Amino acid sequence: MHTKMQTTRVMVFIATLVFTRAAAWGSRGSFLARPGEADQMILVELEKLLGIGHRGATQPRMERLMELLGPTFSALPKNEHGSVGTAAARYALNRLFVQEHGWFVNGLQAANGTWSEDAPMDAMGGRVDDRARRLLEGPLAAEGFDLRELALFAAAIENAIHGETASVVRDIYQMLGKSIEDALLSFNETASVIDAYMASYIMGTNPADMTHDALMSEIEESHPTWEETQLFLREVQREVLHQNEDSVSFDRVAAVAEEAAARFGQWQSGECMAMKVQLVQMEDKPGSGRVRLGDFYHGALHGGKWQFSETAEYLRQLGSLDETDASAPRVIIPNYINSPSNCLASSSFYAVCCIDECGELLQRLERSIGSSHASHLEIIAAFKSLPPPSSAIPGDDWKLSDGLVRRLEEVATFHGGAFVPLYGRLFAQWLHHAYPRECPFPHLSGTTQPRRPDDYELQTEQESTASEEEMMRHMEEARARRSKDLDDNNPEDGLCSSMWTMQEELVLPQAHPRAKRMKASTLRSAFRIVAMVVAVSSLLLALQTVFRPAWIAQKEEWI
Repeated sequence: MHTKMQTTRVMVFIATLVFTRAAAWGSRGSFLARPGEADQMILVELEKLLGIGHRGATQPRMERLMELLGPTFSALPKNEHGSVGTAAARYALNRLFVQEHGWFVNGLQAANGTWSEDAPMDAMGGRVDDRARRLLEGPLAAEGFDLRELALFAAAIENAIHGETASVVRDIYQMLGKSIEDALLSFNETASVIDAYMASYIMGTNPADMTHDALMSEIEESHPTWEETQLFLREVQREVLHQNEDSVSFDRVAAVAEEAAARFGQWQSGECMAMKVQLVQMEDKPGSGRVRLGDFYHGALHGGKWQFSETAEYLRQLGSLDETDASAPRVIIPNYINSPSNCLASSSFYAVCCIDECGELLQRLERSIGSSHASHLEIIAAFKSLPPPSSAIPGDDWKLSDGLVRRLEEVATFHGGAFVPLYGRLFAQWLHHAYPRECPFPHLSGTTQPRRPDDYELQTEQESTASEEEMMRHMEEARARRSKDLDDNNPEDGLCSSMWTMQEELVLPQAHPRAKRMKASTLRSAFRIVAMVVAVSSLLLALQTVFRPAWIAQKEEWI
């Protein structure tokens, strides 16, 4: 019931958004409402949707989202109307949720390494009707999203996630025999609910299928840092429930769960950093950002690092192997850390993964450059404001090596000599060599297929975890080659590996980043709003099956 009510409220907001923005433009260009008034009406409806006092007022929330999206939106290539298309919108929203929460939201990632111009709802189970698809894939889709519309889209996605969180908390109430309408929980009772929520969140389990004792016993056995997680949860609980409230309603408990889920990605990034430290300690050469596969497995068998146990084939599919020397494969540290093998199945809507350190570096460049393109000299100048890579020698005055400067010039030459596209594979490849421990190596699209271990095993019928025999074999091979490696594999000065190919793939190949903004006709502007609203509507309709946990959604037929 709560899920259906949440969906209904979302659709009421969508309908208001359609008619309010459309009303701002007459059918022949005459204003029926000023655009500012229309925006204010939309914000009022969004506030009704979210609930007064729910995670703060709507206006500050929109301002926060616009501020977070602003640097990326400003730098992304625009169409002739000064807006970004659906591929750019997906890219920007994916960056937002990954950097803020470590959330990899279903339908926002690139498909096979490419960011197509298909609307985001295409990746949401394909549940988009033909009429909406024709609208979104036709000329109207080219009008794109402005910053405010992009922020509204982000707010709608956030609200969908909050609705799912409340549904899980509702299941936990039922598991504990608590009344949702009448029960007022003490601080300790609230802590029990939040702990159960986070346990199911981390393990990806259905709380309705377990007793509270069984759930807590399983998380304590399977999650070594559970005690630290509980301390984190109590901190969030005290901040949300001011003065340690001792008569806590369901809505307030759900608010604590929402805040815990929103912060968990940033908090658990400490575990990701600890993993990075462990891998750097095994680095084959200082600053290479790579670990011999044999040493990687040695950490699993003899170093207590049980998580370093993926098969070579699975690592290859993840894009985590450097096989420039096929006889001595190496694990690429940032590719491995940011791979789906290290994600939690936290929600039917998204997974919590390690926060990409390279995203923060790219955002700093976006703030400094303010464009999707820059000359190699502008990029070098902007780099002076960036922190040095962790591979740099502490205390040294770090600067780009001559080899890296030459490579950047090559990228500019490849694109005609004037500019380097910031949103392309070649620049991402160059960033990897500048920050080998922070920025992933960008493989060509279609050459890798990153998947979670259970999905990999289901789809390939192969194990994702290496046997002890396989690990021992790679350890022996690494030992035999160690002396030879001292003389071989010396890449160009400034490059961390011989992995370098002059093959470009642009994030947004059809964009026109330097086109002047043109004033659209009033009718096409109205169509642009309708197209945006259809996109959001289709997305949220598709989300009706993921508002609820996956185990419930699978039992219901899509209507």
